[in-house]
Amino acid sequence: MASAGETVVNPSTGERVTFVRTAADTGGELLEVELVWPRPGRRAPAHVHPEMEERYEVVSGTAAFRIGGEELTAGPGDVVTVPARTTHLAWNPTEGEVRLKVQFRPALRWEEFVVRLFAGDPVAELMREFAREIAPPPRES
Repeated sequence: MASAGETVVNPSTGERVTFVRTAADTGGELLEVELVWPRPGRRAPAHVHPEMEERYEVVSGTAAFRIGGEELTAGPGDVVTVPARTTHLAWNPTEGEVRLKVQFRPALRWEEFVVRLFAGDPVAELMREFAREIAPPPRES
C-alpha cells in the first residue's frame, strides 16, 4: 500500500493526503497522515468509522466539523477527536487552505481505502469492501 512520505491527491476535491506513519510502520496500531484541504466545501458525506477513532489536529487555517450532530470550528493547535461509531463530517468553511494532522487508531486498512478512492475506485464497492473502516451513518428512527 502507501509508504511514509507518499502523497495522493483527490482529483475531485484537490484534497492532498501525505502518509506520515503507516500501518506497516506501527504494527497496525496507528495511521498518521497530513491533510491539505485547498478549497472550501465538504470533501465527503457524513459517515462513521465502525472500528476506528479519528483524531484531527489543525495545523493552519480553520476547519469545521459536525460530530454526532454538534457543529464546531477549530483553528491552529486545536484537537478534535471522533470516537469510533460516531457520525461525523469535516470540511473547509473558508476560502483559505486548511492543513491538518490526522491519526486513525487502529489503522486497519484506511490507507488502502484512501489510495483506491483517490484513484477512482467506485465508492459503493469500496464501502462494501472496507466495512470495518467506513460505513454510512445509522438511519434515524
